Amino acid sequence: MTFQPIAGVRPAVRSSIRANGGAYGWLTPYIASLATHSEDIRARVLVLPRGELHFIALCIALMTDKAQAPEHVAAFAHSYDTLSRKTLLATASELGGIPAHTSLSKVAWRLAGRIWRAGAYRKLTALYEDANSRKTLRHLPSITRRHVALLTRLPTAYRTRGILNMLRNTRNVSHVLFAIEIVRRVRIDLTDRQILMSLEKANACDIQLWVRRHYEHAPFPEPPTAALVINGVDGLRPLTCYADLARSALEFDNCIRDSLLKVLNGNSYFYRYAPEPGGKGVAIVELIRMPVIGWVVHEMLGPENNAVKGVDRATILEAFRKTDVLMTPQARNPNVWYYLD
Repeated sequence: MTFQPIAGVRPAVRSSIRANGGAYGWLTPYIASLATHSEDIRARVLVLPRGELHFIALCIALMTDKAQAPEHVAAFAHSYDTLSRKTLLATASELGGIPAHTSLSKVAWRLAGRIWRAGAYRKLTALYEDANSRKTLRHLPSITRRHVALLTRLPTAYRTRGILNMLRNTRNVSHVLFAIEIVRRVRIDLTDRQILMSLEKANACDIQLWVRRHYEHAPFPEPPTAALVINGVDGLRPLTCYADLARSALEFDNCIRDSLLKVLNGNSYFYRYAPEPGGKGVAIVELIRMPVIGWVVHEMLGPENNAVKGVDRATILEAFRKTDVLMTPQARNPNVWYYLD
């Protein structure tokens, strides 16, 4: 029996294509070749322990393209009974050009299920290069392909056993992963460690509530100017928290709450214009930060994003004109494109 690559296929790379009818899936031709050169494997070829099969598959996966050459598989087979598992793994890693942590030589016996796809073994190898992932995997009683897939998708700081347990208890993994990314962007005042701790205390079923709470505590930067007094009333008040944005969105029937990241990034700030004390809001004014120039009045819109005209428009512009906030040409006159106060 001699080593024969699967016709037209690169077995170690395109591992998703399995050899139909093979006792060991895509690994079958490699086991056959190993049995040719190793008497020990030949004697046990049909009863190889699961851990040993995983170890062989791991080494073949790390060889990548080199596993297609019969001489490399033969060399691996001849060394199989004489070299240590650590040395065999290191040789396969060097041959394929994929760094592999030394502790991987002991991991194969903890891998669950039947033979994995070659790509899964390479993902496992990459995870073991990260100290946080390696610590999490070491504390698992057994390692499944799902563990590897989930840890690969998670940001490095969130590859903990607590998060794995949370994802195990929810069917909507993508929902949780998306929630983590959103909170990382919104809570710019927190470290990944702090966000992780709050997430591990949350219930996977209440992940939406967890995100909402972080939105409510999002740190707004200082407004470009304090509330502006108009006729003895704080007529223009800055919206300084997410709750302010949410209330204004309901009051004006607009999507202002979706502009949270623009505020947190320091690119925009919003003011609510209400000329009567405790009265109904008349307009939402957006200031934007322009390069070199600084803060300028960009847009002012009433309920349902209707245009603000007449006295209200003039009053808003006059109030900001007394501050360091400038006017864009369009704010002063929609037909002017070249003049800037």
